[in-house]
Amino acid sequence: MRIKRFLALVLACALTAGLLILPSSAARQPSAFPDITDEATAEAAEILRLLGIVSGTGSGNFEPGRTLTRAEFCKMAVEIMGNGDKVAAQMNRTVFADVPSTHWARGYVAVATQGSSSGSGESAVSTPGIIRGDATGRFHPDRAITGAEAVTILMRILGYHDANVGVGAVWYDGYFSTARSIGLTDGLTLNPTGSITRGQAAILFENLLFTKSKGSDDVYLTTLKGSITDEVLILDVNATAPDGSTGAVETGDGKVYQTDRVPFSDDMEGRQAKLVLDQDGHLLALQVSDKGTQRVVGILSAKYDSFTIPGGETVKVKPATTVWQDGEQKSYKDVYLNLKAGTQALLQYSAAGELEYVFLRDAAASEDATQVLKTKPSGTGTPSYQIYKNGVPATAADLRQYDVTTFDKNTNILYVSDLRLTGVYENASPSPDTPATITLLGQEFPVLSMAYEDLRAFDIGDQMTILLSYDGQVAGAVTASAASSTTVGVVQKVEGGKAYVKPLADIRNAAGEKVVLSGQVSYSDSRAKEMVGQVVTVSAGAKGRISLSKVSGSDAAGVFDVAAKKIGSVPLAENVALYERVGNGTPGEIDLEQLTVNKVAASKIVYVHKDYAGKADIVLLDDVTGDQYEYGFLKFTAGAESGDPGDWSYSKQPDTVCVKNSAHPNGSTALVTTEKLKNNAAIGIAASLDTATDGATPKLGAYVLLHSAEVKSSAFDMDSETLTTTDAVFPISRDVQCYNDATDSWFTSANEDDNFDALNAARAFSSTLTVYYDKSPDEGGKIRLVVAG
Repeated sequence: MRIKRFLALVLACALTAGLLILPSSAARQPSAFPDITDEATAEAAEILRLLGIVSGTGSGNFEPGRTLTRAEFCKMAVEIMGNGDKVAAQMNRTVFADVPSTHWARGYVAVATQGSSSGSGESAVSTPGIIRGDATGRFHPDRAITGAEAVTILMRILGYHDANVGVGAVWYDGYFSTARSIGLTDGLTLNPTGSITRGQAAILFENLLFTKSKGSDDVYLTTLKGSITDEVLILDVNATAPDGSTGAVETGDGKVYQTDRVPFSDDMEGRQAKLVLDQDGHLLALQVSDKGTQRVVGILSAKYDSFTIPGGETVKVKPATTVWQDGEQKSYKDVYLNLKAGTQALLQYSAAGELEYVFLRDAAASEDATQVLKTKPSGTGTPSYQIYKNGVPATAADLRQYDVTTFDKNTNILYVSDLRLTGVYENASPSPDTPATITLLGQEFPVLSMAYEDLRAFDIGDQMTILLSYDGQVAGAVTASAASSTTVGVVQKVEGGKAYVKPLADIRNAAGEKVVLSGQVSYSDSRAKEMVGQVVTVSAGAKGRISLSKVSGSDAAGVFDVAAKKIGSVPLAENVALYERVGNGTPGEIDLEQLTVNKVAASKIVYVHKDYAGKADIVLLDDVTGDQYEYGFLKFTAGAESGDPGDWSYSKQPDTVCVKNSAHPNGSTALVTTEKLKNNAAIGIAASLDTATDGATPKLGAYVLLHSAEVKSSAFDMDSETLTTTDAVFPISRDVQCYNDATDSWFTSANEDDNFDALNAARAFSSTLTVYYDKSPDEGGKIRLVVAG
């Protein structure tokens, strides 16, 4: 909550100045010592604190810039050797005249002068102590320790002495050069004759822990009975340990490690690291892997084999790629449909540049970093962070009143949403005072705690407009007169006096599912049939009801120039959502790449919605690509008859059609038709949202008979996804259906994103193939069906 209050204060102050300004250093790992600003020093001091080597000063600070005395360094050296328990017994022992009984460090100095021995008889080895006095028998405990003296003491702890470090021009040359070669002084620039600071000493001692002792293959940490694990994936840095304590670290192998250190940065989640453990198995530190590379990105939209990130870049992902989500190992093909916009992902690449896995983190911390712009922003400055509004790059000038902003500190991106929904407050759970979810238009929406105050101004049954964050959570609520609904959808059906509308925007409920909004309507049967398939703006003025306002045509006029990405004079938004339907069938989302024609006639443009910047962000087309049809061989079923024709009791069930293809070898969903179509014809069919008299069976909305040609298998270019005939070059549909006439079976593909595996199998089976297409390439036609054998 402290972070949230801080961000709220920053945002409030920034809005007063007309510009949003957010903290850029929020991701820095915290330290137990508030006066340490350098991350390397903070990490070193934290490890030493956990090992009991340091505890800071009386004020709770570390004072990293203060000079260290010889006595202080001696104490740290004794503690890191595990000899602190011997100090009390040595307090009465005088070794140096200038370390009297009144000096606080007398016991530490005495312990540090003691040597050790190992072995026996002629093989006995005697090791002198780690400190020595000067020629006059003095130690000078309160004098600043020099870089040479500090390094020499630690080298002696590692087992190096005068006889095995070599000699130089001055006494410390051998120690210093050897220390550099074994990594003891990594990250430091030390003056041998100058003093060192407490911060430098902390890094020296940390280096000591991970430096091998002389003649050993193990680092010094093992002398203290510590250990370092193999590399493992970090799943959670704020896990709950088996004993119920929090702040533990969970790893990909299912283990949970307790720690007493300050929390790790959540940026560690998803990374590979070795765990540094003390003698009790408690976590001291994480050593991040240096293998491969990592990227942390925000996902704006996802497809079967890729996702789009800020800046418009498309990241290719193989469907079988490992994805870590909510602590579980999954595959990309199993999760991509439910990825929310703004979800943060860590991408782990191998040294060869191959994507090894994707680690999905939570969307930006909405509770901590989300704000509603209740007043109209007026700034036009240039912030230090990136702004993405509705998934596309924006500037401070693009912010509007009642926009919802969410700052992601890890990617330094401000996500902005202007998605709003007007409806009647139907329910709240568990209570209206602090709801986790609220219900509007028959759907439950998750609620951020920051919206509680707004929601308390409304009673159940009141009309209101909810303000949704970029990841679909309720961040605030205002009256319908203050802000109106921006939600546009397609009427799926009207039955039993109730209408169901599928929003064109990606709106999800509390369960993470794409919503279908519903409510009672007062339509006559004929009016209800007219509304099915219509594009409408959705709102509600009474509990349990829904108000549908047909959009009055396109919000842009003119031809759709595909190459120029313009509809008339209106440019497409970078995040444009393209939809296509056939007649009044269900719209399906399409890609710009599916449009193989250069221009789309204005008569084929059903609806265009403009965003805050006047760009087309939602476009609905009518039967342009041909991809909304289901292709295969027709299966015609005549309706059953009862009684004799001409008799009053005679009745006949309607005829139905479906297609047989690789997805439905025995036939797809039956559609009622009055057309007399030839059985087994190569065809494409599209369902209408209209239903038969039974109110359940959909009607055939449209069909297209396919044309055929004979080609050689070598005529296919799979790199460009085209087929060259004697007359034209055809694009190949990614859902091309492939049939083996010799075996009376369908070729199938292991790839759910396209059917090219099946096409290659058909090409391998036969050198001559029959191909079927819906129309000429200049009209948008594609190869839809291939027959081998």
